[in-house]
Amino acid sequence: MAHDPLSASEALRTRVGITLAAVSLFVFVYSLLILGQILLGVWTVLVLTVGPYLSYRLFAALDSLADAAQRIAAAREREVDRDARSGRPVDRESPDGSERRSERATERDR
Repeated sequence: MAHDPLSASEALRTRVGITLAAVSLFVFVYSLLILGQILLGVWTVLVLTVGPYLSYRLFAALDSLADAAQRIAAAREREVDRDARSGRPVDRESPDGSERRSERATERDR
């Protein structure tokens, strides 16, 4: 089952998103008003909000790729099992099985 990753606005509505946004806002205001260093505030906001969100999206994309690979492998296994039960020889040389044996034999002779 594929996981549907949260959008940025949905992620901010979660408990973790609210906490990270509040801490980021506090540090940003603190760095502007107390320390007078805008770069520290911008860096903290990026590290605390954008970094975890991009990491989350990366892991969701990798999860989707792994899920797709598992579905492809399961479909190929079903196809091989179906061919084995029907008595047809399983073609291991051609991944799609579209070539005929007579065409392959002539190509090997060349």
